[in-house]
Amino acid sequence: MLTPTQLRQILMGLMLGIFLSALDQTIVAVALPEIALQLPGSEVLAWVVSAYMLAMTISTPFFGKLGDLFGRRRLLLLSIALFVFASVLCALAQDMWQLVGARALQGVGAGGMVATTQALIGDLIAPAERGRYQAWFSGMFALASLIGPPLGGLLSNQLSWRWVFWINLPIGLLAIWLSQRRLAGLPEKRRKAQLDYLGGVLLLLGLGSLLLLITRLGQERQWLTLENAVGLGIAVLGLLLFVLQERRATEPVIPMELFRIGPVRAGWCLLFFANFQAVALAVLFPLHAHAQGGAGTGASQLMAIAIGAPLGAFIGGRMSARLGRYKPLILSGNLLLPVALVALAFLPPSLEMLSLPLLACCGVALGLQFPTSMVAVQSAAPVSHLGVVTAACGMFRGLGGALGVTLLSSLLWHLLPGIDPEHISASLGQVSSEQLSVAFRDLLLLDAAIAAIPLLIALLMADHRLRHHLPAGANAE
Repeated sequence: MLTPTQLRQILMGLMLGIFLSALDQTIVAVALPEIALQLPGSEVLAWVVSAYMLAMTISTPFFGKLGDLFGRRRLLLLSIALFVFASVLCALAQDMWQLVGARALQGVGAGGMVATTQALIGDLIAPAERGRYQAWFSGMFALASLIGPPLGGLLSNQLSWRWVFWINLPIGLLAIWLSQRRLAGLPEKRRKAQLDYLGGVLLLLGLGSLLLLITRLGQERQWLTLENAVGLGIAVLGLLLFVLQERRATEPVIPMELFRIGPVRAGWCLLFFANFQAVALAVLFPLHAHAQGGAGTGASQLMAIAIGAPLGAFIGGRMSARLGRYKPLILSGNLLLPVALVALAFLPPSLEMLSLPLLACCGVALGLQFPTSMVAVQSAAPVSHLGVVTAACGMFRGLGGALGVTLLSSLLWHLLPGIDPEHISASLGQVSSEQLSVAFRDLLLLDAAIAAIPLLIALLMADHRLRHHLPAGANAE
C-alpha cells in the first residue's frame, strides 16, 4: 500500500501529462490567425483544432485496452514521448496539411496520456478516495483552460506561433522524467491475450466517421445532403459491425458486458452530457459577448466557468470521500445546472453583473459531476477492465463535447436565420441586440431542457457505497 507522500510524488508526473494534453486544446486556437498567414493551405485551418480533438477521442479506448493487457507504466511513457515528438513535427511544419497531420498524431499521444493516467488513479487509490484525487486532474484541465489562450497569444505575438508547440518539449521531457522516476518502483501487471484487430478497425471506422460527421454538421446550416447521409451510413454500419464483432471476440476492445453494469452505463452517459454542456457553454457565451461587442466580457465568462469547475470538483471529491457515496454529489450537480441555465435565460440586462456568479454555478455543477461520475464507473467495473472502462469515459466525454458544440450551434443558426456559419463574426454584427438576446434566451432554455436528461439518469442511478480499500493486487501496476 502506497503512503500519501508516495502518492503525491507519483501524481506530480501524472498531472503534468494531463496538463499537457489539456493545454494543447486551448493554446493553439489563439495562434490560428498567425498560422493562416504564414502557412499555405488555409482552407483546412479549422482542422488544426479538430484533428487533435478527433484523434484524442478515438485513441482513448485503444490505449485503455492496451493498458489492461500490457501494463500502464510503459504505455504512459510512450504516450508522452509520442506527444512530444508530434509537437516537434508541428513546430517544424511547412504547410497546413503537415500541421494537421502532426496535430492528429499529437492527439493520439494526448489520448494515451489521459487514458493511462486516469486508469492509474484507479489502480493506486481506493474508490472512496478517488474523487478527491480526480479533482486534482479537473483542476489541471481548468488551469490549462485559463492560461492556454493568454499564453498562446503571448508566444505567437512575441516570438512565433511555432513556440506554441516548442513549449511542449521541456514540459513533456519533465513529465517523462517525473513519471519514469515515480512509477519505476511499481510492479507491472500484464496478461497474455490476442488483440481484437478487426474490432479495433471497425471502431476506428465507425467512431471516426461519426465524429467527422458531427464536426461537419457544426459548420453547416443544411444537414440533409448526400455527403452527410453517406457519412452517417458508414458510421452506423461501422459501429453495428463493431458491436457484433465484440460479442464474439475472445478479447474485445470494449467488452459489451460493461454496458450491462448499471453504474458504468449511467456514469458514461453522465460524462457525455456533462462535457456536452461544458464545451457548448465555453463556445457559445464568448460568441454571445463578441456579438455584443464585449470580448472582455466573454473572457470573464469563460473564467467564471473555469474557476467554478475545479471548485465543484474539489467539493465533490472531498464530500464523496467523507460520505463514501457518489450519487448525492452527482445529483446535486445535475440539479444545479438547469436551475442556473434558466436563471441566466431570464436575467434582465440591469442585472447583467449576476451572469458571472451564475456561470460560476454552472462550472460548480459540472465540476461536481466529472470526478464523481468517473469514480462511479471505476468502482463498479471489474478490475481486469479498469483501463478500458476508464478510457471509455474519455471517449464518451469527447463525443459529448463534439455533439454539444454542433447541436447548440445549429440551434443558434436556426434561431438566427440570417447568420452564416462560415462568416460568423460578420453575420453577428448585422443582428440587432434585441434579436440576439431573444435567441440566446431561447437557446439557454432549450439547453436547460437538455440538462433534464442527465438529471433523470442521476435520479435512477444506483447509489453504491464506495470501498475504503483496494482489492488484493489491484495496485500492482
